[in-house]
Amino acid sequence: MWPIAITIVVVLIFCWFSPSRFNTSDDLMINELIEVELNGSRQWISIRGTNLSNPVLLFLHGGPGSANITKLRVQCPELEDHFIVVNWDQRGAGKSYWAWLRGEHPTYAVLQLDTHELVSYLRNRFNGQKIYLMGFSWGSVLGLQTVHDYPEDFVAYIGVSQEVDFQQAEQLSLAYVQQTAQRLNDPKAIDELASINPTYQSEDWYDQLMRERKWLTQYQGVYHTTNNFNHEAMMLLKAPEYSLLDFAAWPISSAKSLQKIWPELMQVSMFDDVPSVEVPLYFLVGAYDQNAPSTLTESYYDFVNAPQGKQLIWFEESAHDIFYDQPDLLVQTVIGIKEDCQE
Repeated sequence: MWPIAITIVVVLIFCWFSPSRFNTSDDLMINELIEVELNGSRQWISIRGTNLSNPVLLFLHGGPGSANITKLRVQCPELEDHFIVVNWDQRGAGKSYWAWLRGEHPTYAVLQLDTHELVSYLRNRFNGQKIYLMGFSWGSVLGLQTVHDYPEDFVAYIGVSQEVDFQQAEQLSLAYVQQTAQRLNDPKAIDELASINPTYQSEDWYDQLMRERKWLTQYQGVYHTTNNFNHEAMMLLKAPEYSLLDFAAWPISSAKSLQKIWPELMQVSMFDDVPSVEVPLYFLVGAYDQNAPSTLTESYYDFVNAPQGKQLIWFEESAHDIFYDQPDLLVQTVIGIKEDCQE
């Protein structure tokens, strides 16, 4: 019995680690999972689409460090019929976690340059065409700054759950969970939230942030239709794009990326850094979002100068992760943005 058990374990491990786990049999014109060099660092991207004549949509994941190459494929597969969809595990995150071992540590400035180099790579590969850039959560900071700095590279910018000002956002987010805990008379939450300083500058700031995020998720400020992250873990576990080693390293690299970059982000305000943008802007906002509070996004929308046009699009049954709460409406909205830009 023992040799048989060992054999089964070996076979399972081989299947998880083997590149053949990535299924290339989908009915797609392009379906690649490849490693590219960006700014001196080897990083992973996926490229998927049913029609090579479609424009490129580059997705910037959240976090920092919350890589998920499989997110759009699973939650918004119809986008692949309308775009060449590119997902990227940013330096130090997801399949690109080896950057930590090579000493290629992410910073805000480094990731901005990585983003620009990836856009240049995609434009060169796909006949010089301009890119649709979609940033989600932390990725929306990276995305908005990039279109501000290099507007000539883009058709339009789509900010999903747009981050605007981290100091203001964290104060509003903490106030929401504290008020909810009081309203529900939740003694455990009240106790855990009482000692949190939303400037997150103390030595134990990361532990404080994780406590706040735990209750923010529990009180449905991240997802409107669930109160846990279980579906995210299962999506990663089942993904052929990730090996078992990738899956095991994911929470480590995610935590390291967040701890490295977050102190910089607490100084970021789009009101100061990006007062105007020379490409069409589309902000997709969850009405129940308390992670990137929708009131701040609305204020920034009113503030930002966008000569090429701007739209604020509300998702009335979503919180922060619109991809999970209202994926079908998000897909139709993004397709509509493409049609709008092609008129």
